[in-house]
Amino acid sequence: MKVRLLFLFVCLAWSGWAETFTPYSPDSLKKGDWLTIESVQYYPYVAPGIEKEIPWRAENIRRITILATVAEATGKTLSIDYTLDNLYDCRNDTEKRGFYYFDSRYQKDFALEDPLKGRLLMYVTHNRKSGNNTHNNKEKTGFYYSDSQSKKDVANEDALKGKQIMRVTYDRKSGNALTFDKATTSCSYAKTLIPFGIRQEGLCAYPGTIVQDSVNLDQLLIPVTKNILTGWKDDGNIQLAPNTRIVDASFALPPNTEFTCKFFNIETSGKTTVHKKLFIAYPTEYEAGKETTLLLTPGDSITQDLTAFDETHVTRYLGRGSEQNNLHYNTQRFVKFLGLDFSRPDKLRESFHLQDSLFQSTLKKDFENMDPYWRKVFEVSEQYIKGAFILDSYMKTTDKKTWNKSGLLDWQAPPFSSVNPLIDYAYSLKKRDAANYSYFLYIYTAYKKQEIKADNLYLDKQKKLTPQEDYLLNKQLFSGYPKYLVSGINLIELMHDKTIHEIEDDYNDFITSCPDTSLTNHLTDIHNRLLPFEPGRNIQESGLIITDSLHLVKGSDRKYILLFLSATDGLSIPNLQNALDLRELLKTEGLASTVKLELYARFSPQNAERVKPYKAIPEEQKRSLNFKIGIGNVAILMREDGTILYRQLGGWEFDTKPILGLIQKDLSREDKSFNDFIKGFKEGILGALLLAAIIGSIYYFRTKTKQKQERNRRHIRELELRAIRSQMNPHFIFNALSSIQNLINRSANEEANKYLIDFSRLLRKVLATSEKKLVPLSDEIEQLELYLKLEQLRYPFSYSLTVDRNIEPDAIEIPGMLIQPFIENAVKHGIAPRGTGEITIRLSLQNQSLLIDITDDGPGLKTEANGGFGIRAVTNEFEILKTLYNTEIGITIENRQEKEAVSGCHVRLSIPL
Repeated sequence: MKVRLLFLFVCLAWSGWAETFTPYSPDSLKKGDWLTIESVQYYPYVAPGIEKEIPWRAENIRRITILATVAEATGKTLSIDYTLDNLYDCRNDTEKRGFYYFDSRYQKDFALEDPLKGRLLMYVTHNRKSGNNTHNNKEKTGFYYSDSQSKKDVANEDALKGKQIMRVTYDRKSGNALTFDKATTSCSYAKTLIPFGIRQEGLCAYPGTIVQDSVNLDQLLIPVTKNILTGWKDDGNIQLAPNTRIVDASFALPPNTEFTCKFFNIETSGKTTVHKKLFIAYPTEYEAGKETTLLLTPGDSITQDLTAFDETHVTRYLGRGSEQNNLHYNTQRFVKFLGLDFSRPDKLRESFHLQDSLFQSTLKKDFENMDPYWRKVFEVSEQYIKGAFILDSYMKTTDKKTWNKSGLLDWQAPPFSSVNPLIDYAYSLKKRDAANYSYFLYIYTAYKKQEIKADNLYLDKQKKLTPQEDYLLNKQLFSGYPKYLVSGINLIELMHDKTIHEIEDDYNDFITSCPDTSLTNHLTDIHNRLLPFEPGRNIQESGLIITDSLHLVKGSDRKYILLFLSATDGLSIPNLQNALDLRELLKTEGLASTVKLELYARFSPQNAERVKPYKAIPEEQKRSLNFKIGIGNVAILMREDGTILYRQLGGWEFDTKPILGLIQKDLSREDKSFNDFIKGFKEGILGALLLAAIIGSIYYFRTKTKQKQERNRRHIRELELRAIRSQMNPHFIFNALSSIQNLINRSANEEANKYLIDFSRLLRKVLATSEKKLVPLSDEIEQLELYLKLEQLRYPFSYSLTVDRNIEPDAIEIPGMLIQPFIENAVKHGIAPRGTGEITIRLSLQNQSLLIDITDDGPGLKTEANGGFGIRAVTNEFEILKTLYNTEIGITIENRQEKEAVSGCHVRLSIPL
């Protein structure tokens, strides 16, 4: 009843706030709130690039982002720390064909012989200013750059990022700045000259050319900091100095973009209309639906022609920002690459010429007023797709001589001379069928590797690189953003082709070294999706809907199931033939009754008899593969108890060649283990029985006299344990409710509805847990994941939960609500102060104990911090559990910076089994 009332309350609140935006005001600011400020300086226009002065162009601009964090908040004053987040500088040269480039995120990729060059350096002198009085403090803080010959003054290249530039204390009532605790901060950096295009023939025309530049950060910040509160309007907008704006915050910013669109919803098999107002800081590909992505620019107001969509199914948009979307959804009328003979360079050149003519005439006729940013996006995208086709065709052809004579593979001519991959990621599309920038880099990587093998000194032409060699080679081929993009794509491929265990070290290296969170988050998401399919895991963990119909038999490890799921349209003849050949091979080897084939694909019902042993894949499972798991085809060999032995993920072909060998190997292992068991059983049965009788007798006589007293004592302690858990439940529920309320305040209707369902499931589990002494580890893990998903509504952090393969979650029981308070503490102290971060949870077995390691990358816990109510309650619970079960649960809490090079908190729980 309580759950229903709570549900009704939340739903009523959601319906009232769905279309309402509540502005965040300076009075609402609290400790830990943050804003990201962007300041740009436009250089005089030098072609190529966008001529219009817009803050998201990639050329002829210096862009500095500053993080403003509320450090202290009282009823009368507010103190804000200002730190450097990133510095980007790109300026086309007026004489040389190239651009001077620096990006502090990737400065490690541009390290030169002189340790002072190419690095971001800062000279700091501390000052405290109040009114017109300035008090100079001779103490120097941070790190500094004094003379190019004095290398001893050079600090670590990442030392500036996150360093405090200034602290300003404001009067809450007036919004005026009271004191400036600032550093005279001169930031020096070296820009590298990068020639235009993909590559130079021979050696670079001007190798190692750099130019030194600097910026005074405190002078840049003073005009911004003075009016950050006084410029805060009632509608939530914040007016800052010219060419300065707010691009992100820990709270919702006023919507600056809106759209209305309609699309066919595959999951509901009906049409869905979406109207949304949102804030975006940069041009964005916004996913309005699973198959509908809108190209949005800040300030756009787009409305779809719903009548045209209903009557003709034509997607057409109106209003500001409509041009780029109309071009995006109608490119099929002038892009005609399918069916071309790519082996002939003359035909490919002819196709390119036709493509260019149609593209330019289409732009001039229908899209003349398109935003210059999106025009640049489409123009650059055309060049990258042409470059990819040229390289791909060249690699596949055997007539290299004709291709070399054609001039298509000329690095000093378009399309290769018209693009600049180091900075063009700012103009790249991410959607799968439009990601021409990513596709080109992927093809170019393969081309570079083919070049290496073509060298006469590379004798082993058939040698295949190991996953580790492949990953390391990609890191050497590129720099900057392309290096991490290609490395991420490479790791995704390896995760599908190899086991995740084989590339775990490379995956961890990428996550820790890549400075772009959009890439790390994407890779982490795929890693977590594929992890349940690892050999040694159970198929029931995978989330496949069809698992329920496999009729798994617990403990059955001498029979096997081969599962194949294909969500692609149609069943290919090779896949059908491979299945038939495998069935005959199993009969020949006498394994027909040992291996059950569960093969599912999409085909016409009238072909059901002709395609046996295939069966029609359920529609719900097809949608799950495509949209939830993101895999088109899955092949899994498992024991009948669900233990995975082998898997194929993705790809078009159902490769059955390894299946027989894997089954025979596993059967041989099982036979050996069984024989060893019989032998040991015979030899030790008498001794074991005698030992058991002695131990049983001793145990019986020692415990009989204490049973009555122990029952009374345990009953009292159980009542105490229930009392503690009854206090923890409402504490946990209110924490979760605050997460959902935050989503409702942002008017995210569909997300709110989805997470309300998750919340109800979470409530049921919490209520069920509080009544049990011990709960399965699998239930505790599911409850943790539900909670973390809810917390992600408030903060855009990432998490990973890893369970070692030798752990059987269903077979292990632990006290309920034991881990939860420490996860809440990690969110409270590690995530909330910054609004982002990462939490890692790992479960492992060691010396008959279950180890639970919880780490975050926050600032760590202060020595005097005692944690919240949840941790105090669970500490008391440890003492009671020790009395009840004679089990001492170990706990250690320490700051990671004491032993590691990163900050954060590390909690380890040790539960004897």
